[in-house]
Amino acid sequence: MTTPETIDDRRALILGRGYFFDDLDPPGCLHIHFLRSPFARARIAGIDCTAAGAMDGVVRVLTGAELAETTAPVAARMDEADWYRYRPTAWPLIAETEVRFAGEIVAAVVARDAYVAEDAASLIDIEYEPGDPVADAASALRDGAPLVHEALGGNILFESRFVSDPEADPFATAAVVVSGRFRHPRVAPSPIECCGCLAVHDRRDDVIEIRSPTQVPHILRDGIAKFLRLPESKIRVRTTDIGGGFGVKMLLYPEEAITAFAARSLGGAVKWTQDRLEHLERGYHARDAVIEASLAADEEGRILGMKAEVRCDSGAYSPYPLGPSLEPHTALVGLPGPYAIPFMDYTSRAVATNKCPTGPYRGVGFGLCPLVTESLVDALARKIGADRVAVRRRNLVPTGAFPFKTVGGGVIDSGDYHGLLAKLLDAARIDEEHDGGGRRVGIGVSCFIEPTGMGCTVFRGRGMTDVPGYDSAVLRVARSGAVEAYVTTPSMGQQPFRAMRRIVADGFGIDEARVHVSCTDTETMPHGSGAFASRGLVSGGGALQKAVRQAVDRMKRFAALKLEVDPADVVFADGRFADGHNSNRFATFEEIADFAHSPSPDLPEGLPHGLQVAATFDTPGAATSAAMHIAVVAVDTETGEVEILKYVVAEDCGRIADLEVVEGQTWGGVMQGIGAALLEEVRYDEAGQLQSANFADYMIPGAFEAPGIEIVHQETPSPITEGGYKGVGESGTIGAPAAIAGAVLDALGLECDDVRLPLSPDRIRSLIAASEAGSAV
Repeated sequence: MTTPETIDDRRALILGRGYFFDDLDPPGCLHIHFLRSPFARARIAGIDCTAAGAMDGVVRVLTGAELAETTAPVAARMDEADWYRYRPTAWPLIAETEVRFAGEIVAAVVARDAYVAEDAASLIDIEYEPGDPVADAASALRDGAPLVHEALGGNILFESRFVSDPEADPFATAAVVVSGRFRHPRVAPSPIECCGCLAVHDRRDDVIEIRSPTQVPHILRDGIAKFLRLPESKIRVRTTDIGGGFGVKMLLYPEEAITAFAARSLGGAVKWTQDRLEHLERGYHARDAVIEASLAADEEGRILGMKAEVRCDSGAYSPYPLGPSLEPHTALVGLPGPYAIPFMDYTSRAVATNKCPTGPYRGVGFGLCPLVTESLVDALARKIGADRVAVRRRNLVPTGAFPFKTVGGGVIDSGDYHGLLAKLLDAARIDEEHDGGGRRVGIGVSCFIEPTGMGCTVFRGRGMTDVPGYDSAVLRVARSGAVEAYVTTPSMGQQPFRAMRRIVADGFGIDEARVHVSCTDTETMPHGSGAFASRGLVSGGGALQKAVRQAVDRMKRFAALKLEVDPADVVFADGRFADGHNSNRFATFEEIADFAHSPSPDLPEGLPHGLQVAATFDTPGAATSAAMHIAVVAVDTETGEVEILKYVVAEDCGRIADLEVVEGQTWGGVMQGIGAALLEEVRYDEAGQLQSANFADYMIPGAFEAPGIEIVHQETPSPITEGGYKGVGESGTIGAPAAIAGAVLDALGLECDDVRLPLSPDRIRSLIAASEAGSAV
């Protein structure tokens, strides 16, 4: 199937010239609709598809019994270690005997029209025997609680215990201990484009081509092949333009595998387009975590240690490829943040409930961490009567201490946190008067880190065997000197290819217009991980930079043949290959490109024909970015409404490749963080029924909530990445909830030991009422 290449140009996307998967409509394309369980927990006693199958335009009705014969349930692999344990779930593509959350697929209808498929699905008659659902993680852990998966013998899917040094626990003797409980709601990532795919079966070679807005083409290919029990060579994944990802498009959906199954069984094209209701009900949710934590410190506010218990509501099943451990694993890294904390006692659990499964979302695992740590640092400062900024400065990792080994065992490659804090304070000018118009004004500070571009070492350390950890690039220099580059990290609309084009052009000394960068086709590309966790420029770009060097080295050898000099004497600069002993003897980049495609038949040993190279990059650990935020808010105590008066970000993402992209990512991230802090919450009732199935009930921030955001930059290059780049995609989302919540609590003068997001008007009025009544808040 031939379709236009994806693009990564802001103007073209704004003008509607993008090419998204739902734009694809090959002749004879069929449409698939999924019938979903209305119950959070039930046994399927019977199913009758007769009426649906007889409807005009219906081609096929699929049930769990049919797919169970030839497919495998979705399951994520995970290696265990002595400090954590994993219990895998088996998620049938279509439920056959039991449903475990409202929205789970119970049947699928393939028809010649999407509306016919949906109407026919309503005719399927299913007899349910409802059971008692497990409504939340706290209920799941109670003695005698119903089991979401009887075969597991419990509701804990993942648990870990890490103590940095059992002999060094400072809590019994510390001069000061502060504690708190912090809750992040369940949220829905809500990209502007929902999920979906087009699967086309080619009968000639029995290959299923899948066009998808996936963030992880190779992982999606491997997963679909695994669960359809096919060789990977029978699945080809090609990405389209992507209308936002935020992590929700890096997981395999059963719908994708079922669509591929239907295309193969029918020998044609089948399309699934997720609508917004499906996305909010069944698109992977995120967060839904509670952390109870304490800091121990001396009289001067130096932090001596931290204890934390993390509980995550993971929903009914563990997603492929990550499993349920991403939030609890990552919080161990996120909680110490930029501080030199010498002791950590950490416990985490991921718990099964009868809700939609959860997965990664921008800033996964870190979304709650700064709120925990920064709130405790504020409490520590109040308790010892010290300035809260001074306490932060006292505990930041010293500038000369990098690379710094953290208390959790990781390594921060580079940074200057004292310099970053100075830039933040200079820009924020928090000592100035802020006019709240009769409302209460408060200031919040958030300091945090963001590991980016994580490599094989990190994922193997987490036991995540289905995530490769590296990325690849293929680069072709054409006879004309034009360059084609392909990477395994797709663009999700944030324009990473613009920076990559510039990097390639600079590396070859040619005009940027002569470089084309595109994303993955798994049939022609080496394996790679994909775009998530702020890895595009670090990992995909790292592979591309290595490929550029390989191409230049090969072109030097061709230049040596053309100039009749030793390869060691060829000097390349400014797009010219010159004789190092006589700069007047040279050949241009274009001349060597042409020569390489028509060389002598007797090439030196080890010099292949043509100019196509491939490279792989694996970050040795993670390139750790850092940022610090200050929010100034005004709170109306009568209505509970919050207005953000000022918002300042100091960002350090290593060497900056494209300032406009960096600031755009920061702006967008902060807006999503504002949503988590003040608005967004996926709500269920006790029966496991979704109560926030549209944007009237699930509120996301818009232009009205958008503050002016001032961004200042610091560049601390990474010593472990190509070009010194670090990622920047998630920091705005990570830092904003802590800064805004801290500012709200500061405005209200509350020492809140139980902070629950979002701080909606109702919740703020409840906090004020509880404080005035003298009860705990």
